[in-house]
Amino acid sequence: MKDYKVLALDETGKASFSHKSKNFVLSGLILPERFKLTIDESIHKLKKKYLNDEEIVFHCRDMLRKKGPFAIFREDPIKEMEFWKEFIAILNSESLSLAFVIIDKSKAKKLGWNDIAILRRAYNKMLEEFVKKHLNDTSGKIVAESEPYQDKYLIEAHNKLQAIGVPSEGISGSAYRKKITSLSLVNKLNLDIDIQMADSLAIMADTVYKMKIGGIEDPTELQVMMVELINIKMIDKINPGIFEVLV
Repeated sequence: MKDYKVLALDETGKASFSHKSKNFVLSGLILPERFKLTIDESIHKLKKKYLNDEEIVFHCRDMLRKKGPFAIFREDPIKEMEFWKEFIAILNSESLSLAFVIIDKSKAKKLGWNDIAILRRAYNKMLEEFVKKHLNDTSGKIVAESEPYQDKYLIEAHNKLQAIGVPSEGISGSAYRKKITSLSLVNKLNLDIDIQMADSLAIMADTVYKMKIGGIEDPTELQVMMVELINIKMIDKINPGIFEVLV
């Protein structure tokens, strides 16, 4: 059986300048396809243990704001921290890599970028880094949380790289096509665990970026845990992370 790596994509914020988000963060979870079942089982057990329902969908904003099924954590902060510690421990598996492309929208606007430029550059960078850092001796698949307005720019970036490759890395279009063999768009009803985890990671990356630029002066215990996780994953030389701030 051919060995594959999967890049599961989601984001936080919107590229539109009319949206209240200050940053657009494209986030990815990279994992061997054969590891998906293990991750699925670990997350289902986590959900069952702390939320008593293994089918609950992880939405990081709800998790952090303790809304919906996560409101249970309002009454038990100790249980909440235990949940996050176990979740972060799963994310810290040596088989997983974290990938982020971040764009500060105010800086992008000053450069004359519009929302389309933000999306094009973010998707293109993410796919380039995935191919460059993770697909030297294996093939890859891309699975993305579908968002109707954005999907066409992900497909556009994929098609562009299929045509010209990544010239700066000596990767031709034909070589790219051999490396990336599929691109799938899924919605939340597909209940993909890796997509749910990518959603959670987007908020973490946004938090780390804000801390790096001094936007969070007194981080919480959870925010410190998020920073520590991402810092550890970014220096992994065997399974390298991706943390690209475009502007």
